[in-house]
Amino acid sequence: MIEQNNLQELKDALSIKNEKAGLKHTINRKSTFLPFLTRGTERPKFRKGFEGVLGGFTRYISHNELREELDLERLINNVSNLVDVKPEDQSYFHEILRMFLQQKNGKIKVFHPHIFQYLPYSSGPEMKGEQEIAKFLADILTDHDSEFKSLFENHSSDDLVAKLILNKLQGLENIERKKKYISKLPFLSEIFKNDFLFLVKHQDYFKDHYELLLSYYYFTYITQLTLKLAQQSKATYYNSNEVYYTLDWEATSKNRKGYGYGYHMIKDTARNLLIHINTLEHLNTLMGTKNSQSYSELLDTYETMPQEQKELFLKLLEQWITEYRLHSLLPEEDKKFSSTYQSLTDHLFSSIEEAYQKPSMQGPRNRYSLSIEEVGKKYFLKTRGSLGYMLNVSQDLFLLLTALCLKNERKSLKQVFFELEKRGMYFDRYSKEEVVKLLDKLNLLDKKSDSGDAQYVKPIL
Repeated sequence: MIEQNNLQELKDALSIKNEKAGLKHTINRKSTFLPFLTRGTERPKFRKGFEGVLGGFTRYISHNELREELDLERLINNVSNLVDVKPEDQSYFHEILRMFLQQKNGKIKVFHPHIFQYLPYSSGPEMKGEQEIAKFLADILTDHDSEFKSLFENHSSDDLVAKLILNKLQGLENIERKKKYISKLPFLSEIFKNDFLFLVKHQDYFKDHYELLLSYYYFTYITQLTLKLAQQSKATYYNSNEVYYTLDWEATSKNRKGYGYGYHMIKDTARNLLIHINTLEHLNTLMGTKNSQSYSELLDTYETMPQEQKELFLKLLEQWITEYRLHSLLPEEDKKFSSTYQSLTDHLFSSIEEAYQKPSMQGPRNRYSLSIEEVGKKYFLKTRGSLGYMLNVSQDLFLLLTALCLKNERKSLKQVFFELEKRGMYFDRYSKEEVVKLLDKLNLLDKKSDSGDAQYVKPIL
């Protein structure tokens, strides 16, 4: 609903006082698109991988909260007290339990899906960032679908030691969660649901690849949304933008699509990401929306308004640009801008961009998009000498996604590439040739002829 009070709401959100200049750039009040934080100390660096986010995500979709972190030594003592073991064998039994529960690096060993709920967040300020990502992924990928809630319950195990441990686990508390984020890429969320529900049926493979699966969908969602926000109202939200990856074991060059249409494209686009987030925050507040609308959604909303509402919105937007420039201490403009929706939207964006060019604002602007690079460096980027970082696919990731593309079906090679593209992974013709070599080497190809259309890929799982 467009009303004059929307302008005051935006001024209040940005801590604007009429009697003096200055404002505080505030986001994620009226519209929430990404879980990124501008404070460098709170941004996850993923030194221990995606484990903290994985545990938080699993608890979110299970509607649980970890009230007390798992104390492995206390759990070992509690379990050993249940078993009648000779005193001289006690230390050996403790060691068996420890081997069952703990990896060599000290991390919790996941021997049952329920254990994923006990993976803790990182300690220190980065915990806040991991918590936000976990909530974000639960909201946009599962939409709190009840089908996910039972997947990580404490079901009994056929293994006697596992059964003893599961019966003594404590610390989880059932709670109701409020939704904060709305998926702007519903096609990707739907693919994730299907992939996840298929993979979880293959328990051993799932336990080994759950972290990689979730981190890939996180990286794909945030990079795809970054590209689409840059396209503003011209973006389409029902399929993936073309983003080219390079296989880990192949050579590459500047002439490859993986260079021009890969990470360099994402990084260039991400420089303006915080500007777009601020612009959308302002537009959503002025328009009085309640569902974090993207540029194209805002345009659709505007175009379906009654004429008097359109006129009021344009008046508010024009007023706001003047006030924003005043409180941001930006110079007065000689140029007169036309009062059309697109012209004023572009003017708002350029004014915010101008404000963020100040030396004091460069830090938040640069730190915001670093959230993409942090997770990318951990899993999906590889430095290629003078070419810098490029999007990279390990054999493990390729086989995981291929298994999900195939599910239980035998599909043509062409169809497999199409399914990968739906998941945001594109290959040029050189990479496709390497893919064929790998599949052939692993005996996963059924060749009817040398023609690509007549080559079929066998199910992996």
